[in-house]
Amino acid sequence: MNSAIARKLLGSVLVVSLLASCSRGDQAGGPPGMEGGGPALPVKVLNLQSNSVEERSEFVGTLEAAEKVALQSQIQGRVERVFVANGDQVNAGTPIVSLSVDQTQANVSTAQAGVSSAQARVSSAQGALGTAQAQLQAAEATRTKAAAELQLQQTQYERTQSLVGQGAQSQQQLDIAQRNLDTARADLTAADKQVNAARASVTQAQASIAEAQAAVKEAQSRVTAANVDLGFKQVTSPINGVVGDFTIKAGDYLTPQTNITTITSNKQLDMRIAVPSNYSDRLRTGLPVQLLDPNTKKAIGSGSIYFISPQIDAGAQSILTKARFPNSGNLRDGQYVQAVITWNRSPGILVPTTAISRIGGQAFVFVVEEKKADSGETQQVVSQRPIKLGSLQNNNYIVLEGLKAGDRIATTNVLKLRDGAPVQPET
Repeated sequence: MNSAIARKLLGSVLVVSLLASCSRGDQAGGPPGMEGGGPALPVKVLNLQSNSVEERSEFVGTLEAAEKVALQSQIQGRVERVFVANGDQVNAGTPIVSLSVDQTQANVSTAQAGVSSAQARVSSAQGALGTAQAQLQAAEATRTKAAAELQLQQTQYERTQSLVGQGAQSQQQLDIAQRNLDTARADLTAADKQVNAARASVTQAQASIAEAQAAVKEAQSRVTAANVDLGFKQVTSPINGVVGDFTIKAGDYLTPQTNITTITSNKQLDMRIAVPSNYSDRLRTGLPVQLLDPNTKKAIGSGSIYFISPQIDAGAQSILTKARFPNSGNLRDGQYVQAVITWNRSPGILVPTTAISRIGGQAFVFVVEEKKADSGETQQVVSQRPIKLGSLQNNNYIVLEGLKAGDRIATTNVLKLRDGAPVQPET
C-alpha cells in the first residue's frame, strides 16, 4: 500500500471516529453537567406563590405646588422697607414690603374732612326742613280760619240780601255784607298762596337733605378707598409658604404690574397627567398614583387622582387628569417625575426577570421537578415550559399563562440549562 492510499484510509477512520463520538455525545445529553450521566448543575430554586399583581401605566410630567402665589402690589408707591429675604418661611399675613404712606394719609384726612362737611350740610338742611314744616303748619291753620270766615261772610251776605229784598234792611247793609264777603275771599286766596309756598319750602328742604346725605355717602366712600390704599401700602403674604426669588429693595418704585416675589407652599403638589382616551372607561377619582424618580426608579411619593376633565383633547385624544401628592419633604415645585397609575390589583404569579429565557419571541422558564433515574433513585431535573407574560412589575413579570402557585422554577444558570437536565437546588 502506498503512502497516498494510507493517508486516505487514516482520514476515513478519523471521520468515522468523530461521527461516532458525536453520536455518543448526543445520546448522553450534551456537555458535561447535563443529562446522560454528567453532574447536576447547581441552581437556585424559587417556590412560586400567589402575589398581588398590579395592572398599571406609566406617565411622565412635572409637579406643581397646589398653593403658589405671584405677589404684586395693589397700588403704586416707593418701597419704604423690606421685611423678608429669599427662602424665608412665612405665614399668611406676614409683611413682605411696605410703601411710603405720606400721600395716602393725606388723602384719608382730606376724605374725612369731606365727610364732616357733608354731615354739616345734612344738619343744616334738616334745620331748614323743620322751619319749613312749621311754616306750613301755620299757613294751613291760617287757611282753615280764612275758609271758615269766607263761609260765614257768604251766609251773612245771603241773609242781608234777603232782608233788603223784603225792605227790612237798607241797601247800605247789603253793601257792607258784600264788602266783608270780598275781604274773606281775598284772605282765603292769600292763605292758599302761603300754604303752597310753605309746601314748596318743605320739598326744597327735603331735596337738600337727600343731596347732603348723598354727599356724605360719597365722602365716606372716599374715606374707605383712602383707608384701603393705606392698608395696601403694606404688602403681606396671602398664604403659608416659602419666599422665592426676591430682588426688591428699599427705594424701588412699585406699580400694580410689578412682580415682587412668589410664595410657594410645597405641602401638597399636583401633577397634570394626559391619559390616553382608550382608558376613559377605567378612569375614576381615587385611583392610586405612585411617583418614581425617573433616573433611579425609586418611589418618592404616593397620592391619588382627584380631578378628571369632562372633555377629551381632540388633537392628542387624551384626557386631562390631576393627581395630588402630600409632600414628605423630598418633592419640589417644578420637579420632573415619573407617575405610575395602578388600574387594578388582583392575585397572580410573579417570576423574576432572571428566570426568563426567550427563543424566537417565546418566553420560557425551567420548572424543577422530581424524576426517578434508571437506578431507581429520585433526582431533580428541569423541564422547559413556555409561558405567557404580562407587564413588568418592579423586577418581576406577571405570568398570564403557564405557571401556578406551588411550581418551582430555576432562577440561576438559566443559559446553561436544557430540557431534562439534572440540577442540584441550592439552599
